[in-house]
Amino acid sequence: MNDDRRNARQFQNIYPNYYSEKAVKTVTFIVTHQCNLRCSYCYEGHKGDEKMSLDTAKRCVDLLFAEDARNSELVNETDANGLIIEFIGGEPFLEIDLIRDTMAYFLDRAIELDHRWATRYMVNISTNGTLGDDPRVKQFIKEYAGRLSIGVTIDGDKAAHDACRVDCNGCGSYDKAIQMFREVSGPDGKRTTKYTIAPGNLNLFAASVRHLVLEEGVDTLNCNCVYEEGWTIEHARELYRQLKEVSDMAQESGTDTYISILDWEAGNHLLDVETQNWCGGDGRMLSFDVDGTVLPCMRYSTISIPAEVRPVYRIGDVDSGIAVREDDKARLDALRAITRQSQSEQKCLDCPINSGCAWCTAYNYERTGTPNQRVTYICEMHKARVLAQCYHHNKLHLKDHAHEPKRMHIPEEWALELIDREEWEMLKELERQCFKG
Repeated sequence: MNDDRRNARQFQNIYPNYYSEKAVKTVTFIVTHQCNLRCSYCYEGHKGDEKMSLDTAKRCVDLLFAEDARNSELVNETDANGLIIEFIGGEPFLEIDLIRDTMAYFLDRAIELDHRWATRYMVNISTNGTLGDDPRVKQFIKEYAGRLSIGVTIDGDKAAHDACRVDCNGCGSYDKAIQMFREVSGPDGKRTTKYTIAPGNLNLFAASVRHLVLEEGVDTLNCNCVYEEGWTIEHARELYRQLKEVSDMAQESGTDTYISILDWEAGNHLLDVETQNWCGGDGRMLSFDVDGTVLPCMRYSTISIPAEVRPVYRIGDVDSGIAVREDDKARLDALRAITRQSQSEQKCLDCPINSGCAWCTAYNYERTGTPNQRVTYICEMHKARVLAQCYHHNKLHLKDHAHEPKRMHIPEEWALELIDREEWEMLKELERQCFKG
């Protein structure tokens, strides 16, 4: 599930009668480029001392209300009937005072303007969890209880987490992160975390999922492979083994935890009429960088893509507004014109298992110089995922026929690059049993 759908679901938990015709808009404030961790897979490879001032934050808030008042393309009553204000970094809780003051200013302005956002808002914060014992953080969590969703990243058990998520001295961060994770939950009382699968922790994935699900009681585990270059065919073979072990664990334990990488939806062929870009960083999202520059998403920030690598892909700023300057509008229009077809090679369009294969529009820009040219470093990992999904859902169907089985659309020659003949025949037999009627 992508971030837009996940945040909308959280919003529904606060407003259970919220009707679907009115959309929820997520606006991201990048409050700092500083971070107290140096995670090995982090795409924010250019951390620095830059941070957002309170004056800039207030001007960002003012701009949101101004854009809504003029019924702008990105902020209007239809697309932003409700607002999710997201704080991110670096590590956002390094700037807890700024976050607190920004929210106070936002609510003061909303009440002053008698604006719908005075009641239709929530706060989302993505954190590494290491600052959960700060009294100011604890107070903020208390003040916004019921309106606040905190995502603490936990990469499985201590070994897996500390393999990648280390501080500036190379020390692991699991102990502090898990403490905060245990203390916070979503507005619906559910426990959710995100596991980023990288070459450095892939071999620990199954053990980590077991830990998170059976020991930590995670209800939703969102996990994906990093999009960056570095995956090999050996990694894909290992991913299949790890996912198969996760599937066996889930079925043996009877857990109903949602594990996104085993979602049923992936691994089918998309029709030509399905044109939507996978990634929301194509003009549907909105982020403010530390200096008030408006970006299509936070991944375009100079903390990830420094100006010496690519020009800043801005679509506005707090002085000129959003897509008001001709160059800003041209960039937004270019993003809006991107389709699945326009950015993909023919092999991707012809791929029989292309549904669920993901990409990052900003990373496309970083690597190719345009957001409209898709990078495909996760191709083999997607194939491994699809094989594991077929194993998972067909096994579930044979246990409970109410569960929908899954046909294997992956070509045999692709599969045999990842698994041996015996394993392939086992998967085909599962499929035959599921669809024999």
